[in-house]
Amino acid sequence: MTSRVSLLLVHGAHHGAWCWEPVLARLSEHGIPAQAVDLPLDGYSSDVATVRSAVQELRADGPVAVVAHSYAGIVVAAAAHAASRLIFVAARLPLPGESQAALHWNLPGLREATSVDGDGWAHLGPAARDFFYSDCPSHAADLATSRLRPMRSVVPTDPLEMPAWTTVPTAYIVCRRDKVVRVDRQRERAALVDDAYELDCGHSPFFALPDELTGLLMVQAAKTATHSM
Repeated sequence: MTSRVSLLLVHGAHHGAWCWEPVLARLSEHGIPAQAVDLPLDGYSSDVATVRSAVQELRADGPVAVVAHSYAGIVVAAAAHAASRLIFVAARLPLPGESQAALHWNLPGLREATSVDGDGWAHLGPAARDFFYSDCPSHAADLATSRLRPMRSVVPTDPLEMPAWTTVPTAYIVCRRDKVVRVDRQRERAALVDDAYELDCGHSPFFALPDELTGLLMVQAAKTATHSM
């Protein structure tokens, strides 16, 4: 049933499509079509346009379930109204009319590990490794840290009037040992959607618990296929 559904995986701040590689490999083993998109990270509006285009392209072949990690939650909420299902992973889930720039979402620490250059690009220092990957295998954490990208995209001040999750079936995956995103915020937003799960990991379940994360995505793919019949 799930072969009819495509998964679109959207990374968070400073990352790239590469962070989904462990999950993509596992989904492929189960015959579930999936792809990860690279956000430009040069501005929120261009990130939204990239996801909207990717969803529309995949929709031509059937139902699409969009997976959003961290910052990508705002992007997907703005861009994925045409999706069949949304899955937020430790991701911002904006309420209608709520300014994300005014919301206290992240834990302290990562901001202090970030510097912004004269052109507005934010760069992460070495301390970011512990915030993102403290519970991940060392080799994966080292490689991921070396691939982190600068970004100029910022959390928008203007609220969304109709975030996609208010009209599209949605699941939320809480990362209960997250060092980046407040766990109480994650649970608060998870309580608002159709399905809620928790993983016993930090901010990067695609490295820390790829089997468990893939399993949850497969459940959501199956639900998408059933509801699309």
